[in-house]
Amino acid sequence: MESCTKGMVSRPKHPGDDAEPIGIVLARLQAELDAIGRRVDHNQAVIARSTWTHASADEDYVRAMQDGDLNAQRIAGVAEFLRAIGETLSADWRVDTRAATSQIRLAEQIRSIGSASAEVTAHHAHDSGDVDLF
Repeated sequence: MESCTKGMVSRPKHPGDDAEPIGIVLARLQAELDAIGRRVDHNQAVIARSTWTHASADEDYVRAMQDGDLNAQRIAGVAEFLRAIGETLSADWRVDTRAATSQIRLAEQIRSIGSASAEVTAHHAHDSGDVDLF
């Protein structure tokens, strides 16, 4: 099966056909999940270095840190599951992801997991670097 790298475009079978092999779509999803898992691990380590001395006696803090680690492991597991499925699929199985990407709010994520023809509009112009404080 073809590997998927950022910016890779599958060739439509028919002019105007935006469907692409589902294995390539799954590979993009797997790569996105891998990146999310790495960010979770990195951020958790940064937070722990900054707060562990003062908060490690707090049971809720320790549980939250353990939960963060579990989330990273679960994300990695889903990514590996998608990779394994993608390796078994026929290239004849194709999907048009336009409707799915139209539901995503982050432009960066549309570019990461959507097809090369995925359209990024003002609807998707949410800043992925903003912090929501509770």
